[in-house]
Amino acid sequence: MADKLRAVVVGGSGYAGIELLRLLSNHPDVELTVVTSERYAGEMVYSVFPHL
Repeated sequence: MADKLRAVVVGGSGYAGIELLRLLSNHPDVELTVVTSERYAGEMVYSVFPHL
């Protein structure tokens, strides 16, 4: 099995960023490693977007 692709999302709280997070979090070959957001600085992704 190949290593997973490590992904970083900048601007994860905007409309496009949220959709990208949804797609990447469900992809079997992607490891979401970093998400940045001015609006939710210091918070964990899954506490802000529990549906992911």
